[in-house]
Amino acid sequence: MKYLKNITSYKDLKEKFKKAVKANHPDNGGTLEAMQEVNNEYEILFRIWKDKAEKAEELTEEEKTETAQSTRKHFYTEWGWEGSRYNPNLSLKEIAKIVRGYVKEKYPTCKFSIRTHYASMCQSLSVDLLEFPERMYRTAEELKEIYYTPFTYTDKDGNEVTSEHISDTLQDLFRRYRVNDIFTKDSWTQEEFLQCYEKTVFEEERYFFGVATDYFQAVIDDVNAFIASYNYDDSDSMTDYFDVNFYDGKVDASACRYVPKIARIKNEDKTPTTTTENKKEAVQIEKGEKPYTITESKHTKTNETIYLVKWLPTLSRSEYIELNNKIKSIGGYYSKFTHSFIFKSNPAEELAKIA
Repeated sequence: MKYLKNITSYKDLKEKFKKAVKANHPDNGGTLEAMQEVNNEYEILFRIWKDKAEKAEELTEEEKTETAQSTRKHFYTEWGWEGSRYNPNLSLKEIAKIVRGYVKEKYPTCKFSIRTHYASMCQSLSVDLLEFPERMYRTAEELKEIYYTPFTYTDKDGNEVTSEHISDTLQDLFRRYRVNDIFTKDSWTQEEFLQCYEKTVFEEERYFFGVATDYFQAVIDDVNAFIASYNYDDSDSMTDYFDVNFYDGKVDASACRYVPKIARIKNEDKTPTTTTENKKEAVQIEKGEKPYTITESKHTKTNETIYLVKWLPTLSRSEYIELNNKIKSIGGYYSKFTHSFIFKSNPAEELAKIA
């Protein structure tokens, strides 16, 4: 077998077939010939491993009715044959609106561009991630941590031996650099390759050749999965691959830029609208009382602890400017979203000096 090797179980066969289809499907740069060979191998192995699973009583009632043909078509996409949120009554325009609302609510500090395109025979959804509030790609120093991957094998004497090899992530990165004539050496040191990486990604800003940070990749994967949940792929990987609800729908981050932003902070305890009477009461600060309140909260983006300081007396413009400058000098800043000053650590001691 060329594509489906070292199968250990019925479940393992289906998992490896899924990966082989994704790697060799024409939509992903593969060929029809390769797909036909993958499918042929699956047809041969399916009956063998299903029989073994049946004898071992490992199959569910649903799995007992499966055939190679009935299962094969479900593997091309990670979300399956029909998206979990698929609704035939939704237009692409409506789906685009839903996606816009999703990214705006969940990732308010990111900037997305979502557009629909219509042709005579198909419709597609373009999703571009244009701005991201944190560093998007790993540094060369961070790649050192994942450069090698340990693996264990059994030698000819039956002993387990643990060694390590260059990780799949780095091997894939190296192949991309070679194909695009970025790194052409036949032999190299780790330092040489990482220097090339640093220059390519951070000096030349060729982000396509970078390794995404965990958070950056997680955002892309999450949005891709959400979009995919509205799609419907009625295509057979062995015969055709054209009948889908919409095309594309994958996040393109190639033009994304790092733009630091502060996430909007939502208070769990919303203060009722202040009436004129309440305003008068708030201004009346008794002697010895503090003219502010300090509330511990959570940053909605990073989930780190922050402190919200609300100033009780009504201030004139000149008084606010003076206070704002004092707040800045002790590490705080004003947020128009929370209508309060924000600190990363409890400012009680410092506030007592300036109040």
